[in-house]
Amino acid sequence: MPRVERPEPRVFQRLAEAYRARPPYPEALVDRLSELAGPGRPVVDLGAGTGLLAVPLARRGHPVLAVEPAAAMGEECQRAAAELPVTLVRATAEATGLTAVAAGLVLLADAVHWVRPDRAGAESARLLAADGVAAVLEVEPLDTAFMRGVGALLAAANPRARPRDNAARIRQWLVLAAGPGVPAVERWEQSVALEGVVRSLSYGEPALGPRSTAALVEAVTALASTHGAVWARSLRLWWLRRGRRSRPPRKRPPRR
Repeated sequence: MPRVERPEPRVFQRLAEAYRARPPYPEALVDRLSELAGPGRPVVDLGAGTGLLAVPLARRGHPVLAVEPAAAMGEECQRAAAELPVTLVRATAEATGLTAVAAGLVLLADAVHWVRPDRAGAESARLLAADGVAAVLEVEPLDTAFMRGVGALLAAANPRARPRDNAARIRQWLVLAAGPGVPAVERWEQSVALEGVVRSLSYGEPALGPRSTAALVEAVTALASTHGAVWARSLRLWWLRRGRRSRPPRKRPPRR
């Protein structure tokens, strides 16, 4: 198993159970990722966590290399992927230790804020097939009354918890991984379960610690009981195919 280049953050050891409680991604999104990869082609899932995308992609017939530096996260991924073609690689996105795999898809899902886009992009370029797709999944809260209330609670608990603008980091990683081109952007919306998301937000428990997070969860639960809980999120898929400018397929007008 490839060695880890840097010590894994202890917080991810502690948060494996919370990440496992995160809701699954929409089937339509997984189908789209599978389509971009190409039938049966290898997928490299960088920062695979507990396997929320590695597992459903493997079920669609892709051999998946799940790259994850935190041992506890990887163990959850292995349990979820039993009997499926998922190989756990305990390493970072910047230094996977993998040989060239000619992947149909190299994926960075809800993790671009955890990596160095320059080094991770160079490593991804080494793993991507000549016609492969580099893809980033960006997860953002939608602008609803409940989500605004949650945002205010997060800001009070952690003054550094402000909306991130990852566009420059995403573009840098995509261009380094797949070469010059215009990334395509596709979008889904989803309503999800409450507590598992709160505990695993990057500016939640990873920044606050267990005691402050428990108070935050209690406050969010109280907000939900007062206003009704609709935890809504936007899933934005950025992708770029190596070797040509990538755009979503055009919808043809219906025949009359």
